[in-house]
Amino acid sequence: MPSVADLENELKELETQYENTYSGKDRHTVDTGPLDELVAKTDKAIASLEALGAFTSGENAANLHRAMSDRKAFFLREITLIKSAKEMGPAFERFSAEGTAANFVFDRYVRHFAGQSRDTRDLGLLKELVEELKGIKKRMLAVGGKKIPESLERDVEIVTQNIERYQSEEREVPKAQLTGEAEQQADRLAMLANGQFAVYQKFFAGQSRVSRRPGLLVRVIDNLKRYRTAMFELKNKGLNSESNAGNIGIVEGRIQAYEKELAEIRKVRSQIKLADIMGSLGGAANELFEEYRRDFAGKDRTSVSLEQLNDLVDKLDEIRRQMDELGRVEKNESNTKNLVIVRDYQASWVREHQAVKQAQAGTALASPAPAEG
Repeated sequence: MPSVADLENELKELETQYENTYSGKDRHTVDTGPLDELVAKTDKAIASLEALGAFTSGENAANLHRAMSDRKAFFLREITLIKSAKEMGPAFERFSAEGTAANFVFDRYVRHFAGQSRDTRDLGLLKELVEELKGIKKRMLAVGGKKIPESLERDVEIVTQNIERYQSEEREVPKAQLTGEAEQQADRLAMLANGQFAVYQKFFAGQSRVSRRPGLLVRVIDNLKRYRTAMFELKNKGLNSESNAGNIGIVEGRIQAYEKELAEIRKVRSQIKLADIMGSLGGAANELFEEYRRDFAGKDRTSVSLEQLNDLVDKLDEIRRQMDELGRVEKNESNTKNLVIVRDYQASWVREHQAVKQAQAGTALASPAPAEG
């Protein structure tokens, strides 16, 4: 009987088989036969794991069982999508691309909001997710029209449900950030502002202006203006705090600096052709691919940096969204090919982020307690 380690390797092999057979290929041009085989192999692996006692053999086995079940659901979903592609024709790929974009939005929400305290969350990011889903839904309906297969109508419904869910959360986050005593609110605002400074450092500092998305910097600036206003309100209501007064000055200084940088980014991008911006995005994506290969490919999932991988996914998402947006303005064969590659990498990294998170959670739970002195 195979061990848990053997079954972990088998899951990796199933993922490799899928990538080799389907990655980068249009769904209406491929067959479901290999996927049917992958589902059967996954079922067999799940049965072997359950025979070992997946739910009583420790957290690693339980995490592996969840990962296998998730992978089986993914394979089954792909079978449905391939059949829908053949029914819908060439328009399916455009519809599917929007579905993939929606899944990336869902992933960003899970990584940045699910299970997190509302008073610490980025309201600007949440607003952006809502607007992105609204655009995706609009394009889904425009592409599908009355030809959306029944199996894909559910996709539109899911997007609609998540728009409503995120809008509800959008109303609750500001309320949570106004709770507590004035000093607590001031400390929270300082923490939130530091979060925006970190976004700038990760996404803009030392980077080519050509490949930076102006909308992200607008989001950072809007968030900081919101925090500055709240800091002023605390001061006007009687909070006598040197740190809050100092933070107002710091935030004001960053707003001015970021607004100047935003103007420079827009100026640089306005002076070059869209094709050149697309090329710069391709180069930026290659840099991220290299970072992933260096720090994650073939590495033990329990020892890699989950935070770094989280940032890589977000950075690649920034590039993908720009490629997609520019591609709707101007058709470019190289950009179209690069967009397919970037989508595939992002989907793979999202799955890897989930696997790393599960592996590290299992390790943390399995760690022995320290000896008593």
